[in-house]
Amino acid sequence: MSDETEVQLIAQLDRIAEKLNHLREADRAFSVFGSDSHGYLLGPKLTEHNLLAVEQQLGIDLPKEYRLFLARLGEGGAGPYYGLFTLDGDSEDITNPDCIRKPFRWLEACNPYEWEDPCSQEDVWCDDAEEDENPQIILNVPGALYICHYGCAIRFFLVVNGQCVGEVWKDSQADDGGILPECGNDGRHRGFLDWYESWLNEAIRLLT
Repeated sequence: MSDETEVQLIAQLDRIAEKLNHLREADRAFSVFGSDSHGYLLGPKLTEHNLLAVEQQLGIDLPKEYRLFLARLGEGGAGPYYGLFTLDGDSEDITNPDCIRKPFRWLEACNPYEWEDPCSQEDVWCDDAEEDENPQIILNVPGALYICHYGCAIRFFLVVNGQCVGEVWKDSQADDGGILPECGNDGRHRGFLDWYESWLNEAIRLLT
């Protein structure tokens, strides 16, 4: 990553911190969905030693934007919906330590229910369905670090290995929606900081 790019990311992080502070003051009643669970507060910042230990434990390199966020702003807490997971295991965090080391294989949204013979595909779990019933199909998403949840078993993950590293995707398998990238109005896939700042912008808009 060039020095210019890192300067731009740090400027975005500073902007994010200002917006988060604004929300903390402006929404003392926690009227924004999920905000009462995190109170617009982030956890402690992670040191380089902490970050290296996490990467060694997970067996992956954290994407640059997320790594800078953890180091400069903090880990877990304030974030979209019910807030960001910590890296030491949240009850809603379904990150699979084996699957995270495998490469993410998709460039666009996909749904295992639409695949031909999905139960024979890699990383797919199927239940033992009753006769004349369709099996329940769950893709154990490879290369995925889960970062927050929306509720109703719908979660968001950061791609950390394989295709689309650094992008945030939505895991909507709980409502049979498959997995799909978070996109801006221009259709471009969002990285972590753009995804996070878009939540801040929408929350501020709702309060004005």
